[in-house]
Amino acid sequence: MLSAWKAPFFILQKEGIFMTEPKSCSCCQREDLPWSGRGATLDISGCRFSLYPMDSDFVSIILGALEKTDTSAVWSQSDALSTVYRGKLPYVVDAVEGLFVNAFHEGVHMALECQFSKGCPGDCDGDSFLSWEGEAPNAAVVAGAHFPVLCKIALYPMGVPDYIDHIAKVWHMAEDAGLQPTSIHYATRLTGDVQDVFRYLESVCRLMEQSVPHYILHCTLSVNSPTQE
Repeated sequence: MLSAWKAPFFILQKEGIFMTEPKSCSCCQREDLPWSGRGATLDISGCRFSLYPMDSDFVSIILGALEKTDTSAVWSQSDALSTVYRGKLPYVVDAVEGLFVNAFHEGVHMALECQFSKGCPGDCDGDSFLSWEGEAPNAAVVAGAHFPVLCKIALYPMGVPDYIDHIAKVWHMAEDAGLQPTSIHYATRLTGDVQDVFRYLESVCRLMEQSVPHYILHCTLSVNSPTQE
């Protein structure tokens, strides 16, 4: 039976517009937790990712993709482990997809490990860019890209007792998108065109932002894998 419980909501007034946002779960706000007193009040989505081209020229592939990708619409930061993009959801997805497309080389096996998230109780309003409006900066680059992608996802809807219903819903969304979802241990496997996969990931993030106080979507995307199945 589907639970009738729904995530609590509050009304946020921002620039004269009333918006509804999922309210943070109270268990995450205990004073004994390391992030006590934190939490973002702005509409900040984010993705942290690492890119792995399996090629002897991997340095130039990674740095070249980072340089080619237009990050005008997001806040970005790179370190020795990963890169993070933060801002409005459509522009965060645009930047990650743009980077993946820019890094793609025919015949080169490459993987992208990433986590999309919003609502973390340890987040803050800083390190973000939310003023961009209009077309996504990498839309033209992405529009011309078509290549097959293997993907696995693991979704974690946080702060809700009916989390399994949210997970089942995004499974059916993958079916509707023609991505052939298959259950594998600890994840769901998808396959499809790069644009279809990223449109699906964005739709999952958007649904979670409307439905739960905090979520994490863990994804691995792979192209040109030498593995024979």
